[in-house]
Amino acid sequence: MKKLTITMPCLNENTEPIETIRSIYATAPKEEIDIIVIDDCSDEPLDLSEFPEVKLVRNPQRIGAGASKHYGAMLAETPCIMILDAHMRFRRDQWMEKILKCVELEPKTAWCTTSVGLSKDSMDMDEAKGKYYGANMLLINKAATSKRPSREILEPKWAPKKEEAEYEIPCILGANYAFSREWFRYIKGMSGLKMWGTEEPFVSMKTWMAGGKCKIKTDIEIGHKFRSNAPYRTKISYLVYNKIFLCKTILPLEIGEKLIAHMPRGSSFSEAMVDAEKNEQIIKEDREYYQSIFDKGGFSIYDYCNKFNIRLP
Repeated sequence: MKKLTITMPCLNENTEPIETIRSIYATAPKEEIDIIVIDDCSDEPLDLSEFPEVKLVRNPQRIGAGASKHYGAMLAETPCIMILDAHMRFRRDQWMEKILKCVELEPKTAWCTTSVGLSKDSMDMDEAKGKYYGANMLLINKAATSKRPSREILEPKWAPKKEEAEYEIPCILGANYAFSREWFRYIKGMSGLKMWGTEEPFVSMKTWMAGGKCKIKTDIEIGHKFRSNAPYRTKISYLVYNKIFLCKTILPLEIGEKLIAHMPRGSSFSEAMVDAEKNEQIIKEDREYYQSIFDKGGFSIYDYCNKFNIRLP
């Protein structure tokens, strides 16, 4: 019986998904893993004929990284789900066994691992340009003078490493996330997000507020190619929409409205707000659902901010 489903989206990734799958199979027991690859309508369809056991789904039109991750995770039939990017590398550090044990012991926890920063010039795990350990959460930076002001609201920021091999964090980050299948479905995963952005804050904050936790397992190291430019084009309005969607579905109204009020105005914001108005009924229904599970979880956004010393707007 398979124990773990790994799902990864890809779009114009060339041979990277193939190399990622090879790395998975070289470091973990192949017979215990299902792999689902979601090709988000690449210009040249991905060829995975080398791996007949891998399930390849090609989207007829682009739905974006977040929606593709969610789609792949919802197809999983195993008790444990792992969501990856398509440009990753693995060590022989019993990563699969450790992740399965973590999820089995704490099925309401969203897990991430040490993210080993790789570059386009070298995907060698021993030539990493840095190691990263989950994220702190920035709700708002009122004094921001950034050239990317949309990144100063509801944004995960890399956190310093602690001594323990396992500890609680405000937000998962690093493109190596593990969940129990039932918990992912209970919190509705990444459902509702458009194209790209805000997946980690959305899933992490929901997990905490529904009565779960987010944790990092630092003794698992997974390589992740960090790139300055994606091999496809997308719009900032999708990122802005996702932050608005988060504000309107999972946050108390007064906090959500304050955050939206501080978002930079412009064409991207206007376009995102039009989309939010079109999806008003979906937002309303999701908000009602989240409120029902947050009431059961008993851990509010105020508890979350107090626990991790996060500044409220």
